Amino acid sequence: MVDSTTSENPYFAVGPFYHRHTATILLQGSGDDTGQDMWLTALFLSLHPLLGHVKIILLPTVPIMPATGNGRRRTPPWFDTLLFDIESQDEKGLSGAVGRIKEVIQAERKAGIPPNRIVIGGLGQGGALAIVTGLTTAEPLAGVFLLSSYVPKLRRNVQDVATKLAAHLPLFWGHGQCDSQVKYDFALACARQLAADLGVRFQLTEKAQTREDLEKNGIDGLRFHSYPSLGHRIAPDELDDLVVWTAYLLPDIKL
Repeated sequence: MVDSTTSENPYFAVGPFYHRHTATILLQGSGDDTGQDMWLTALFLSLHPLLGHVKIILLPTVPIMPATGNGRRRTPPWFDTLLFDIESQDEKGLSGAVGRIKEVIQAERKAGIPPNRIVIGGLGQGGALAIVTGLTTAEPLAGVFLLSSYVPKLRRNVQDVATKLAAHLPLFWGHGQCDSQVKYDFALACARQLAADLGVRFQLTEKAQTREDLEKNGIDGLRFHSYPSLGHRIAPDELDDLVVWTAYLLPDIKL
């Protein structure tokens, strides 16, 4: 891991190990979720032969604050979750977190990686942050992924905050049917509503993701991958699906 920083936003980067750096994945957890699962995920992605040209940036460091939806326990969430049952959010904190992610995107751009060679995503609150960033970024990102996550409930509708680019943003959503923190039915409803709000295709599947499927049916729209025995964590088969989807979006090219 390489400790790096932009402005006051510390992060860690790993890879690429096999080829010249031509693409980047921004990965974030739920603040306190950026533990072993997130480190192992970053390492798994960086060492995968299909992603040998990709740098993985893990953003694990956010301010300690009392999380209202977690009994005011002091944790490092990206933004305050006021009520877990309706996912009412601290919009000021969310906006600040999105700004920090956009700083990293701009830093990558200055390093020679255009936004359309950047995929962002995360687990839980990190995925919620990723989707808001993707919806509101004024430059075309390669894609956004959400793992055991949700769409934050905001005061304005998705149609009001999303840029025109959002309807063309490939989306990967992986969710376990045994998730006790972000309930499966709630997440599925969020995903369906997001696709409807953006006017894009929604696909629900339990099948393993293949490159052949992407070549035949295209990458556009929202793919919701359902994992019957998975809880609020990241599983190997979920990572395999994510790698296929990401490698399709970020082929190794000359920049």
